[in-house]
Parts: sequence; structure tokens; C-alpha cells
Amino acid sequence: MLLSSKSRRIRLLLGIAFLLVLLAACSDSIPPAATPPPASTATPRASATQSPLPTGAPAIATPISEKGGEFRQVLAQDAVSFHPFQTTDPASALYQANVYASGLWVRDPQTLQPIPNMAESWTISPDGKTYTFKLRPDLKWSDGKSLTALDFQWTFEQASKPANKYPYLENLKDIVSYTAKDSATLEIVLKDAVCVGLTTVDAITPLPKHIWEKLDWHDPAKNPEIQNPSVVSGPFKLKEWQKDDHATFVRNDLFFRGAPNFDALTVRIVRDPSRQLQMLQSGEVDMAPVGVDDYAPVGKWETIKAYNWEPAAATFDYLAFNFRRPLLQDVQVRRALAAALPRQTIANGIFRGLAKPIYSMFPPANPMNNSEISRYDYNIDAAKATLQKAGYKWDASGNLLDKSGKRVRLRILFNTGNLQHFQIASLARTELQKLGIDSEAAGLEFPAFLAFLRTEPFDYDLYVLGWRTPLDPYFTYQIWSEKTIPDLNSGAYVNKEIDKLFDQANRPPCDAESRKKVFAQIQKTIADDVPYIFLTHRAGYALINTRVVPNAPTALGINYYPEQWYIR
Repeated sequence: MLLSSKSRRIRLLLGIAFLLVLLAACSDSIPPAATPPPASTATPRASATQSPLPTGAPAIATPISEKGGEFRQVLAQDAVSFHPFQTTDPASALYQANVYASGLWVRDPQTLQPIPNMAESWTISPDGKTYTFKLRPDLKWSDGKSLTALDFQWTFEQASKPANKYPYLENLKDIVSYTAKDSATLEIVLKDAVCVGLTTVDAITPLPKHIWEKLDWHDPAKNPEIQNPSVVSGPFKLKEWQKDDHATFVRNDLFFRGAPNFDALTVRIVRDPSRQLQMLQSGEVDMAPVGVDDYAPVGKWETIKAYNWEPAAATFDYLAFNFRRPLLQDVQVRRALAAALPRQTIANGIFRGLAKPIYSMFPPANPMNNSEISRYDYNIDAAKATLQKAGYKWDASGNLLDKSGKRVRLRILFNTGNLQHFQIASLARTELQKLGIDSEAAGLEFPAFLAFLRTEPFDYDLYVLGWRTPLDPYFTYQIWSEKTIPDLNSGAYVNKEIDKLFDQANRPPCDAESRKKVFAQIQKTIADDVPYIFLTHRAGYALINTRVVPNAPTALGINYYPEQWYIR
């Protein structure tokens, strides 16, 4: 639907319109992607023992809804295809989420605990390696045939083949097997018992075996389902797709959670942000990507309602250090620079109040957040004192000198497609001048920006970027791992103790209290070490035509049950 209901990868925030470009069902890894969805349901079960899941309904009131009408939205980029195992772009993920059901389980929008979705219950073996899911009896393909455990098994087998080039094959590496014990029973075996096992095993969006097994996996010319799926399982069915113009979806009456209230959903492709905004204001569309600069004035329109929420999953912006630079290997320098950035100014000014200062990659709404970590609040005098105590001096003109007596000059990299990151880089230059540091801000288009970060000679000192992380903080290990240098850990930060702690956080015992202690230590170590200057955590927001009623805002956003959206 308009927003995705599952997002399990840590994602780079690329975007121009951050909070309402939409991603769909996926697993925990960290590919670059566009901006985050307001709703995420990625949460592992903190258990490695036998445990059936309650089958109670989610603890949130379902609004009185009305059937009918067409929901209209606009996006800047069109999808590549409907193939869930060949694409990485957010528009394709959105389209796929419209037509293909996924998620053996989801997160309760109020309690954030795992609850049944495509599976009505599950158990975990005593050794924590085998997960057995009992599928709902009402899972159907749109042609009326039952969606069974065989569809899950067959799809897993295809995605697991290296020759099929699944972009996120790494997500499946810890899974030994998907086995259909019978049509309604799916057994998934892991190599080892891990605390994030429930997330790890929920790795597959099933495709209709009875349709796809006769077709080519790769070639749209030999497999029309790739571009024009005819048998689907999601809340909608594809009616038509005119590439780079629009796609129209119609209600799937066989969707297992109940047919959507909308008769139809149309996605229009318009690349011009100003035109997108005009379409929202005029009522041509019900929802559009809106950046923070346009949020306040648009929110005053009588036909547009603003929705806000505090996300449980982090969407944070930061300045990262290049540890290849000798100066920046000094933790006192990093701490001084961290105290030179006015987070509240960034939150209120650059993000127009739609962000809050942050000191950790875990936001306050995340139950694993540690509020008792080192904080380097804005204080230029304290920053100077830290540098002076560490042995740094200034020349007669007030220029900071390194320990060899050379003037300190820094290069800050940012991507030009992101206005807020440009503004952060500019503000950083101004503040660093107060420390006597000369700096330049260098902007590159995003593909070139990523390549520059990851390629020798690594000619930069700091860079501005953002992450969107899953709800379970374990998966943030990929940001700090030595194994991900230079792709995800572009600044080449190495701390063996952090690696050990993350591994500990994923091994039994998996109770919440035990894991919270480990994550508290991880946050403390990172805060003391300052590999990043954590800046802001973004609020969730959406602007929607008043004729449309979405889900009530929770920490998961407003799109946890998209089929319940309705038109007044």
C-alpha cells in the first residue's frame, strides 16, 4: 500500500523527501536505500526456548471504516519490477508490498511485541534452532488456491540459489532449511540459537509455486509475472502499470486480514517536488512526499491533516569521523568536536522541530535505550578546554595547530541531494571556526558520494549521513563491524570489544533484561569512543488529505494495517 508495513534492513537515508517514501517487506541487512517508512514491524523475539505465541488480537482499537473510493498518492521514482528477489529500490518494494503478503509475524502496534500474521502460532525447539509455524487456514492466492507452506519452501529454495542472484542472499546464510511438514506447517531450522532468531527465520515473501515454477526466474520476457503479476496474495491486485506515469491497484477480496476498504489505489510518478506539493494542496492526490521545509505551511491547509509519532526505530543523522586520519584517532579531538555541534539548533532550525537531539543510535522510545551515557552537549568553551588539556595549541591568529605544529584543516563530505545534510555541513564549518579549525564542505551526488567514502585515497575527514535502523538494536552491529569496512563502516572504526558485545547480545540468555545490560554497555562504549557525532533523531510525520483516515499513530507509525485505511 502507500507505506510499507515491514522493513527489516538498516538503511542509509538518501533522501530529499525523508519521511514518506515507502519501503516493503525485507530482512535485516544494510543496503543503501531511499528514505524510511513511518511504520516498521521488524522485531525479533527475545527467546530461544520452546514458546507458543498467543493468538490474541493486537491491542489497538479498529476504527469504524467505510468501504469504497480510490486512494491517490504521488512518488518521485517508479518501480523497477514486481520481483521481490531481484530488486533493491524502495518503489519496487512498495509495489511488491501491495500485491504480495509477507511476514509470518508482525509487531503489535501498541505493545511492540510479536503477534501472529501469516502464521497463527509458532513454537521454538528447546535448543533454540528449530522454529515451527502453523499457517493461517485462510491464506489464499488471488486465483482462489490456498497459499501453503510449500510456497514458502519453494520460494526459499529459489532465493537461496547463488545463481539466482538474490541481492540480500546474506540474509539467508544462517538458515539451514525451510521445510513444509504439511500444507499448513512450516519448519525453519537455524545453524545456531540466536536471540534474533524470529527475525532471521522470517526471511521470505512467498511466491505462488503453481505459477512461478513453470516460468523463468530472471527474464521478464519469459516470465510475465515479473512485470505484471496475475496471481497475488497482498491487499491489492495490479490493474495496470504504465511505466514512469502511474500504477493502479484494485482491492484483493481474498486478502487474509480482510479486503482493504479502498476500491483502488493509484500511484502517480511526478519527479518535481514542487509539483508534488501542488498536487497535495489541490487535492489531486491524497498523500505526497513532503520535506521538513514544506511541512509547517502545508499543515495549515484545511484539506490536509498532519500526523505525528515518535518512532521506536531510529532514523538518525550524524557526522562520522575518518579514522584513517591521525588527528581524528585522538579521542579527545573527537570529543571536542562533538561538543562543538549544537544539536538543538539542528533539530529546531534545520529540521523545523521535526527531530530531537540524540546521543545514541537507539532512540528514547526503544526499550534498549541507555540514557546514562556520555553526552557532549554544545559548549565551545568546554571543547577548547578538552583540546588544550590534550596538548593542542593555537597560533597567534587563533588557528588550532596539530601536535606537529601544522594548522588543522578538515574536509566535510555531504551528498548534494539532501538539503538538511548540506545545512549540517555548513553549520559544522561555522562552529569549527570557533575552535580555530579551518574546514571545507564538499558536496557530491549520492552515487559519487558513496563511492568517494569507500574508495582510496579516502580524502575526507568527516561526512554527514543518516541511518534508519530496525527495532532490534542487534542489527546495528553492521555499522561498527570491521568486516563492513569500507562499505557500511566507511570511517574504518575498529573496536574489538564492541564486536564481542554485539555477539553476546545475540546469544542466550535472550531475556530482555540480560540483553538490555549488554546494549547499555555497547552504547556507553560507543559514546565514550565517539566514532560518530550523533546529531538528531527524526520524528515520524505524514500529511494526508482529510478525506482519508489512516491507522492511529503509534511507535510503528500509521500504516501497520493498511487495509484498514478508509475514505470518509
